[in-house]
Amino acid sequence: MKDVIVTKRRRSWEWRVTDESGRPIMSGRERSRPAARYHGYRALFMLLAVGQRPNEMQAQHSGRNIGQIVERARLHPVVRTAPSASAGPGSGGLPPD
Repeated sequence: MKDVIVTKRRRSWEWRVTDESGRPIMSGRERSRPAARYHGYRALFMLLAVGQRPNEMQAQHSGRNIGQIVERARLHPVVRTAPSASAGPGSGGLPPD
């Protein structure tokens, strides 16, 4: 079971998401304890939302960084294209009424 750990480090708070064996999967630092707690649980939620697929399991065993796997799983932005030429000039790409 994955877990979120928040610890005090000098002037900041450190959060870590660990796996079943206690190895850190993701980590970060925040100025306040509530912010660290929020970001830790947010990272845990994102890991659970993405899920684990068989190729990711192999990547984890081969020693690749989990950050690379999560980065690749993000959605690509929508690309807007120009209106088609068949709409005619000056129509703004909208069909005639």
